[in-house]
Amino acid sequence: MKPKAGTEVFELIPSQKMINFMLKYSFFHKQVIQIPMSIITSTPIDFDVLKKALNIEIERNDCMRLRFYKEHGEFYQYFLDKYVVDDVPVVTFSTEEEQQAYLTADARRPIRHLKGEDFRIIFFRSFDGGYGIYINITHLCMDAAAVFVFFSDLLGVYDHLKNGKPMPRPLGEYKKTIRKELAIVADEKKMKEEEEFYTQFFLKDGDPLYAGVHGPELLEKERKRKHDPSLRAPSCFDPIHDKAELAKFDVSKEDSDKILAFMQSSGVSPECLVQLAMRLHISKINYRTNDSYFVTLCTRRRTLAEKRSGGTLAEPLPWRIVLPEELTFTEALDKMAELQMTLFKHMDYPYLECRELVRKLFDYSPIAASSSMMFSWFPIGKDTMNGWDYEFTGYSLGRYIMPLYSFAMYDAHSGCFKFSYMHRTNMITSEHIKALHEKTVRALLLGAENPDRTLGEILDIL
Repeated sequence: MKPKAGTEVFELIPSQKMINFMLKYSFFHKQVIQIPMSIITSTPIDFDVLKKALNIEIERNDCMRLRFYKEHGEFYQYFLDKYVVDDVPVVTFSTEEEQQAYLTADARRPIRHLKGEDFRIIFFRSFDGGYGIYINITHLCMDAAAVFVFFSDLLGVYDHLKNGKPMPRPLGEYKKTIRKELAIVADEKKMKEEEEFYTQFFLKDGDPLYAGVHGPELLEKERKRKHDPSLRAPSCFDPIHDKAELAKFDVSKEDSDKILAFMQSSGVSPECLVQLAMRLHISKINYRTNDSYFVTLCTRRRTLAEKRSGGTLAEPLPWRIVLPEELTFTEALDKMAELQMTLFKHMDYPYLECRELVRKLFDYSPIAASSSMMFSWFPIGKDTMNGWDYEFTGYSLGRYIMPLYSFAMYDAHSGCFKFSYMHRTNMITSEHIKALHEKTVRALLLGAENPDRTLGEILDIL
C-alpha cells in the first residue's frame, strides 16, 4: 500500500532490514517474520470494553499504524494518521488441544504486510476459565519487547476505561526512533569505527568454528562433501526443508530456586549465566571446543522512551568467546559479562554488515553459517503487566530460517525458569533439544552449587 501524497516516508532501519533479510532465504514461508504471542489472565475481562481499549492503544502505539510498500526493489514504510479496528473475534475454547490448534494455525498463516495487514488480534476465553489476548504481528512492526509493551499498555488502558484507574503514561514514539536509527547508520565515521572494531574482534581468535547442538555431524558432512577437512562454517540455509518445531520446558521450582538464589547472591546477568551453561553442553559434544559463537538478541532500548515504545529495535550481537577449561565457573561468567559490556558499546553496527564482514574475512559462501544458535533472554518481571496476573505463551511458526533459536525467561508468577527452543527438524531432532535442555539445567546447577569448579570439571561431569 503506497502512501498518500505528502506523507513522510522512511527507509527500513537495520533491525527491520535484518527481519526482511530472512525472507530471502525463506521465501516459501513468509510467516517466519511474525511474532505470535498471547497472555492469559484469571481476572475477568469485558471484551467489549477491551475492543474500545484496543483502538485507543492503536492511537497511542504508533508502530501499530505502520504500513509498508516496495518500490524499485526497495522497501519503505510510513505511518497512518488513523487506523480503527472495526471488529475483533472472540473465541471460546473448551479444551487445551482446541485452543492450541486454533492459535497455532493462525500463527502459521502469513501476515500480508505489503497488503496493509500488519497484525491480527483474537480475544478468547481459555479452556481453563481464563481470559486471553492473542496477537500475531509482523516482526517489522514489533519485536518481543514491543509485544510486552503492547500487552501491558493495553491492559492499562482497559483498567482506565473499566475501573477508572489513571491512564498509563504516554508511550514512546517509534517514529522518533526510526529517525534516530537512520541517522546512526548514516554516520560514515561511526560505521567505519565499528567495522574496524569487529574486524579486530574476529581476527584475534581466527576463523570461528561452527559448533552445533547436533554435534559435529553437519560440519563433518560438509567437510566430506567439499573435500576440505579444514572447513569451519557449513551451509545452513534451506528454504525448502525449513520445517520447524517449538519445544517448551519448565525448570522445576526446586531447581529454579537454586539457580535464582545463585543469580541474586552473585549479581550475575541471567543472559550470561544461561548462555554459559548452554555453551558447556555444546562444547562437550563438539570435540570439547573452547571456542563458541552464538548470536544473541539485544533489545537496544536504551532510553525510557524506547523501553516504553513499540517497533522493532532488537538486533543480534555476535557473541563469540573463547573459554579455556581451566577457568572456574565464576571466572567464565566474569569473562562473559566483560564481553557483554563490550558488545553493548558496539550494538549500533548493523548485524547484516557484521555478517557480511565475517563472510569476507574468512571467505565464507553467502549461505555459510559460523554461529550455531540465536539466543534471547526475556527480562519479564512481576510488574510487567501493571499488576495483572498472566501466563505468557508463544506459538510455533512451523517454519524457520535458522537451525536453532532458543529463548528463556524467569516467570515470577510461577517462580520457575522457562525455556523454549525453535528448531529446524531436518537438522536438529527433539532428542538433540531434550539433551541441550537437560544438560543446560545440569550445568546451571553444578555452577550454582560450586562456582569454584573449573569448566573442565563441569565438562567431565556432564
